Amino acid sequence: MQFKDAAYAILKKSGQPLHYKEIAARAMEAGLLETLGRTPEATMGAMLYTDTINPDSRFRRGDERGTFVLKLIASSTIQQQIENIQVQIQKDLRKQLLNMAPQKFEELIRLLLEQMGFEETETTPYSNDKGVDVRGVLRSNPLSIVKVAIQAKRWTNNVGAGVVRDLRGSLKVADSEQGLIITPSDFSSGAKEEAQASGKTPIRLINGNQLVDLLIQYNVGVKKEEYVVPTIDSEYWTEVLGVALVEPEAPVKSPKKEKAPVQVQIAFPVNIQASHRDHIYQAQLMNLKGVVRWNGQDFETPSSAAKAVAEDWKSVNGWDFWHFQDPETGKLEKIGKLRKS
Repeated sequence: MQFKDAAYAILKKSGQPLHYKEIAARAMEAGLLETLGRTPEATMGAMLYTDTINPDSRFRRGDERGTFVLKLIASSTIQQQIENIQVQIQKDLRKQLLNMAPQKFEELIRLLLEQMGFEETETTPYSNDKGVDVRGVLRSNPLSIVKVAIQAKRWTNNVGAGVVRDLRGSLKVADSEQGLIITPSDFSSGAKEEAQASGKTPIRLINGNQLVDLLIQYNVGVKKEEYVVPTIDSEYWTEVLGVALVEPEAPVKSPKKEKAPVQVQIAFPVNIQASHRDHIYQAQLMNLKGVVRWNGQDFETPSSAAKAVAEDWKSVNGWDFWHFQDPETGKLEKIGKLRKS
């Protein structure tokens, strides 16, 4: 469970403000948090302080320094409905993961890494992958580079200790590569012990529940819908008018109108580029149908052109692989943005 979700569960059960250190301690004791960090209390505090800046935060700061409490919910019925929907979405999403083909599951993990900010992501060849399915690089700042090797196991049964040992043996030690195993199921007790074995390189394990949380957090395969829900202002009726409230009926949800997408004004052909194995490849996107001209040849789709560049990849989404320079912002954007405009 993520830190903020764990904090919500603890504060809801408590019903009163708690210091972030107490929140972290109770969450760890209840088994709601699984973290390899040495300072979960500090992480909890930072998460909550940052989150309360947002107007739609579920938390607010307490009267005493370092304490937090849940915002008042106008209707427990509405809140319960929301929680029920969230639980059902998590179940449906995990079921979808368990029914994916292994190759598609690896592609999903690569796309998740990209949404999380990883660069140079790639799926390894089917044959002779030596225990590594996906690799990526995270540059959190100019001085910090984290290289990750991932084994994606789309298994229905628990992943065992042998997979942990295989991945550890495939890590590029010279590059300080970190190992990560992701599965929509879970891990055996032996795998958990092996991942944290003393004197060995630690391996991070992500099970089905944690994977679902990440997909929702980074909007991968998930879209979030907003609704405007009117509620009764109880203080107005009782304090201003002095009228006793009757039990309200369940509110009716009305969809919130979405803003029209920003139109990207651009003329074809569009100069596009892609980075693969520390090399920049230049090409042209000829039209919105996806015809790409690269190396003197026209490809019917961005993906076929991307596959010609990244011949060693199992699969690649060309609309994510190729980038263009947005004429308004000057930033490089995925050419898939042009299809949405």
